[in-house]
This record gives sequence, structure tokens and C-alpha cells, in this order.
Amino acid sequence: MKKYQTTLCVALGWALLAVWADLFGHSPGFAIPYSGLIGLGNMRVYWLVGLLVLAISMAALPRWFERVKRYLFFCLPLVASFGTMAFAVACQQTFFPPEVVALSGIIVAGAGYTWFTCLFCGMLAQTQCMRYAIGSIVASLALKTVLVQLFTGVLSASAQVGLAIALPLIITGFAFVAERGEETRTDKDEWRPMEDGSTAYRSIVPQIIVAVLVVATTRVMTPLGFFGDPLNLFSGAFSAAVGSVGVGAVLVALSYVLLEKRTKSRLSKRFMPAFLVIIFAYFLSATSASYQGMLAATTEVFITAIEALSHALFWTIMVTTIRLKEASPFRVVGLAAGLYDAISIIWVVFFFSLGVVNNAVIIVVAFVIVMLVVWLTDRNDQESSEVVPPDLMVDRRAEIAKAHGLSPRETEVFMMLAQGRSRTYISDELVVSEGTVKTHISHIYTKLGVHGRQEMFDLLLSGEEGEDR
Repeated sequence: MKKYQTTLCVALGWALLAVWADLFGHSPGFAIPYSGLIGLGNMRVYWLVGLLVLAISMAALPRWFERVKRYLFFCLPLVASFGTMAFAVACQQTFFPPEVVALSGIIVAGAGYTWFTCLFCGMLAQTQCMRYAIGSIVASLALKTVLVQLFTGVLSASAQVGLAIALPLIITGFAFVAERGEETRTDKDEWRPMEDGSTAYRSIVPQIIVAVLVVATTRVMTPLGFFGDPLNLFSGAFSAAVGSVGVGAVLVALSYVLLEKRTKSRLSKRFMPAFLVIIFAYFLSATSASYQGMLAATTEVFITAIEALSHALFWTIMVTTIRLKEASPFRVVGLAAGLYDAISIIWVVFFFSLGVVNNAVIIVVAFVIVMLVVWLTDRNDQESSEVVPPDLMVDRRAEIAKAHGLSPRETEVFMMLAQGRSRTYISDELVVSEGTVKTHISHIYTKLGVHGRQEMFDLLLSGEEGEDR
């Protein structure tokens, strides 16, 4: 059981974190403070401001956060719980101005949300194999859909507020237990930090930017964002349960095919299929208003699952990025989450009241993302362009590898190196770090008696086998 302790606790903690955010933002229990503060504009903006402030702080001061992490581990959840309570009672007290209490509460609660996401992402990236990390993220999203339906359908308004106040402390308990779980890294090469991760970073950073735009747009402009309620076609307890199970099933299936099965694909193209499926959902969402009956319900389940998939994609990319060079989770999550928060604020401020124009906006944004994905694919193709030697050179690889006593692993590297493959390509194909590939190449050159790739190609073409060079 301890082997899966971190995976399970992070899944439960992250699911409850999403439940907390949904109760805070959408549940009837908080309808009174929202209605009483309607003059201040969209409360979601202030929540995002809290997220953005802490994200920027983590990105700018990652070492400081690492040093004080054990203190913040318990302090920030307490502050988040207090902020939730302050927002809930802001309009029911007269000692302080209600606006000040409410805004302070929602901002510090938003900061607490950012803290938890960074904490859980770091745990998965630093201790779990990729399969368990993705499984934990997807399980949390699927479980969240069910729990939100359960809590909002069963609990009274006051009970929902009480649960929201207690959730940051409950989530901290799961985080505490998760930290004491065992590591489950099954492939040391897969998780070994790269000695030179610059090439990999050049490949992953553009994908982070596209993922940020995708998840921000999906969260704002789909039925699970600001223009509607999730699964609003599934009324009644039984119907809502069926819809939630359907969303979970679609999410798990898509995540398995688009994320888990592609963990050993080339980094430059690993997440492209997921981007394309999400873009398809944008266009489907833009036309969904004309659907009726079973088709409308099925479409709503699919789009809701896609919203969850966009989050799973975003956090899977975060875990991958942290792994590349054992980067600080505070730096990686701070930068990516900060960009996401900033874009979300722009989306809310400018597009919240668009109404029927929403569909046109979805199509325009989807078109922009399509262009970005096409550019990204073309860019990756250009960066990984290979010069394949003549057939004579390729045909003699096994012969030369055997003649010069290359080890099985060195032979694998040599086979691809002789095709003109880059270190990054070989690293992705063999699921090892670029530093490990570099070491193998050095050994290969020594055994072949050459000083670089051109001399290796000369050897392959010369017909010499054992001659010293």
C-alpha cells in the first residue's frame, strides 16, 4: 500500500482542491456574498489575482520558497481556510467594510490554491514514474466531477460553506501523508536529470505556452467555464450521476491514449494529438447549441471531459518540464501558472459578457491555436531534420559495431547516430538523458578511433574495419 501512497493521496488531495475551488466559485452556499458584492464586478478576477500574485512570487523567488516550504506547508492552508470564511461572512458583519473583507478573503484563498497545485505537481514530478503521475492527475479530475455533483446535490447551502472552509485543512492532511510515501521510479534513466537540457527546454517551452492558452481558453469558453454550468442537461440525482460517470470514463480513455501511451514518444511531438483533440472540441462547442436530445447530452459529456483533459495535459507538461533538469517546481509552476492566470484575467475582463458572440470568439481563438500548433509542429520538424547517409553507410553499421567491440547500448546509439540523428532524438527514443547519450557517443568515438561525426561517416564509407585511425 505504501508504494501507492503518494499517488493516491495526491489524487484525493488534488480532487478535493478542485472541489474547494468549485464550491467557492459556483455553489449556492456562496450565493449571498456574491450577490452582496455584485457592484465590485466579477469576483473571479480577484480569485485569479490571488493566484497570479503567488505564482509570480514563486517564479521570482523559488529558492526562498524551497527554504521556507516546511513553514508554508501548514501556514498557507490556514490562511486559505480563513480567507474562505472571511469571504463567506463578509456581508454578514459590520465591524469591517464588507468589500475589504471579501476581497482580502478571495485573494488569499486564490493564493492558497496556487500553493497546493505547486505542492502536488512537485510531489509527482520528484517521486513518481510518469505512469503514476498521469494516473494521479487524471484520477483527481475524474473524482472531482463526481464529488462536486455529490456535495452540491446532497449538502445544504450552509453545509457547503462549512465544507469549503474545512477543505484546505483536509487537503493539507492528504499532502502530509503523500510526502511520506515511497518513490515509485521504475526507470532510473527516464528520471535522470539532463546534464544539458537546453535543447529539450527549447522543445518544451513553446508547448507550455500553447498549453497555457489552451487551458485558459477552455476554462473560460466551454460549458464548464463562465458561460454555463457543467452537465446542465443532466437534471436529477440519477441523471447527474450518469453524466459524471460518463465524463470520467471519457476522460480516462482519452488520457490513456493521448498522454499515458505517449510518454516515450519524442518530446517535440508528444503532446500534439492532445492539442488537436482539444481544438476539435472547441469547434464542437461552438455548434453545440443547435444539438437536441441524446446528441446534445453526449456532446456536453464530451466537452466537459475535454475541459478536464486540458488540465491533465497542462499538468502533465508541468511534470515533464520539472523532470528535464530537476528544476524547482516553484519556478516551473510559478511561470506557467502565472501566465495562465494573466491570460485568464484578460479572457474574463474582455469576454465575460459577450453572450451570443461567445461562439465566434471560440472559433477565432481555436483558429489561433491551430496556427500555433501547426507552427510548433513545423518548428519541431525543422529542428529535428536529419541527414540520412547513403545506404552503404547504413548497411555497414552492425558490421562495424561488432568489429570495434561496441556494447549493446552503444550499438543502439551508434545505429541512430550513423543515420544522422541528433542527441535529443536519441535521448527521446531510448528514454535516457542527453548527458547519458553524450557519454555513449564519447565511448563510441574512442572505440572507433575517430574524433567526431564526420570521421565516423568517413569510416562507414571507407570499408575499413579494424584499422587504427
